[in-house]
Order: sequence, then structure tokens, then C-alpha cells
Amino acid sequence: MMKQTVAKEFSVSQYRKTIKLEYRIYFALIFVISIPLAVVSWGLHFVFKGFNQKAEQNEGILKRAWGHAQVITPMIFTA
Repeated sequence: MMKQTVAKEFSVSQYRKTIKLEYRIYFALIFVISIPLAVVSWGLHFVFKGFNQKAEQNEGILKRAWGHAQVITPMIFTA
């Protein structure tokens, strides 16, 4: 009987809020962790490609880290 009461109290909307909060926490952690990696890859781009204007456009550090977080976080939630 107690299980039914608990199930009724924890509604679908609360579950979705919990999932959204968890997703945002994971996204933020992955974003913060990927910033140093983005700095390294951004720097290596200039080392190997040089500052030549004809080379392809290099993404910014934050844009690269944001992209990594956008790719990795959904992978965690679908696993």
C-alpha cells in the first residue's frame, strides 16, 4: 500500500524536472572539463596550421567545448 502512495506522490512532471536537472549538471561538468582540452586543441591548430589566413577557420575555445558537451551528454543519457 505504501508503494502506491509514493508512486502517486512522485508524478511524471517531477520526474522530468529531475531528469532535466541531472542533464544540466552533467552538461555543465562536461563543458567545464572540456575547456582545457579545447584550449590544447585550439593551440595545436595554430602550431600545425600556423597563422595563415588561407587555413580553414578555427573555432573558438568555448564554442569547441560547448560542442563537445552537446555531443557527449546525450550519449551518457542514451546508454
